[in-house]
Amino acid sequence: MAKKEKLVFGKLNLMRNDVLPKNKKICIGFVGGGPNSFIGYTHRLAARFDNRFEFVAGVFSRDINKSKEFGMALGLDASRCYSDYQSMAKKEFNRPDGIEALGIMTPSGDHYKIAKPFIENKVNVICDKPLTATLQDAEKLEKLVKKNKIVFALTHNYSAYPMLREAKEIIKTGRIGNILLVNVEYPQGYTVGIKKKDEASILKWRLDKKICGPSMIMAEIGTHSYHLLRYVTGLDAKEVSAEINSLSPELSIDDNAFITLRLKNKSRASIWVSSTATGGENGLKIRVFGTKGAVEWFQDDPNHLKFTPLNKASRIITRASGSVSDFSLESSRLAAGHPEGFFEAFANIYTEFADAITSSKKTNYTFPSIEDGVKGMKFMFAAKESSNKNSKWIKL
Repeated sequence: MAKKEKLVFGKLNLMRNDVLPKNKKICIGFVGGGPNSFIGYTHRLAARFDNRFEFVAGVFSRDINKSKEFGMALGLDASRCYSDYQSMAKKEFNRPDGIEALGIMTPSGDHYKIAKPFIENKVNVICDKPLTATLQDAEKLEKLVKKNKIVFALTHNYSAYPMLREAKEIIKTGRIGNILLVNVEYPQGYTVGIKKKDEASILKWRLDKKICGPSMIMAEIGTHSYHLLRYVTGLDAKEVSAEINSLSPELSIDDNAFITLRLKNKSRASIWVSSTATGGENGLKIRVFGTKGAVEWFQDDPNHLKFTPLNKASRIITRASGSVSDFSLESSRLAAGHPEGFFEAFANIYTEFADAITSSKKTNYTFPSIEDGVKGMKFMFAAKESSNKNSKWIKL
């Protein structure tokens, strides 16, 4: 192996798996993510990647027998499988080996009430997105996190892809100059063909605004897209104009959104998110155009980043290659040439969450924080307000 290859391989995130961490594992519990839950499986897998957490407790069903059956199948002690979060919070707090971290993967309308008793007991939280269903709950949760000085992470996992972090580093170091335009697209097609009679059985809690928030499509992938824009560019929106509605006569919820943003550096951005893009799967894409160049990343090809310097030929930068930044390389788990993606990015969030818990420094997080969650909620509500007012510009 060449010297350069050894250097690159030595910085890969994979190397964290070779030795146990200096500190003991962090005891973690989960609320939600029962049988047949893809996102539950994803959280539990991500927590195991780098040997930082010990999974010890959880709520997987309101039926205590079902919760115990599933928890024990995952290797938990029956006494630490609960049927509700209140009893879990109380009993875990009274144990000398109680949980130090909590993963929440329930619908967003439940996030605040679930997180509250754990945060008040100084339990760190990693939570699925969006943060909450209402802006009021989001702001209350932010105050609670800051008052109790716990670590709070939000799983906008796309921000942890190595090549998106390379895009962020390219922009941060000025290689594309001043940003002029940003475009984010997230076309899915999972609601196409749903009939009115089947809407409730298929979409379930997504129909309830108290649980989902003011807009299904914005809660599902709109907040993801806005966070991605902010994360990669470092820019917040100043104003938003949006058209958010249902393009299907069969659905009672929003399935499409066109959003235009005025960013704080006077540049412009557009976001298109949809669940009615026929044939769409998870075609997340971001393009950033600047005065000196442009970058483009597509989730269907996550290990490559397109970088185009002004008046020069485009370059394709590959993950874990010798030319990427340390920031990108440290998020990689496999040597160059081997594909990696969604689960690894999710695991990066969990490992950085663990790093923050065990570190004496509680700032400069690389993962999405409570502040990101609140900004996502403000964006969603402002966009919906704009749409309700015939796309009027709404200040953020």
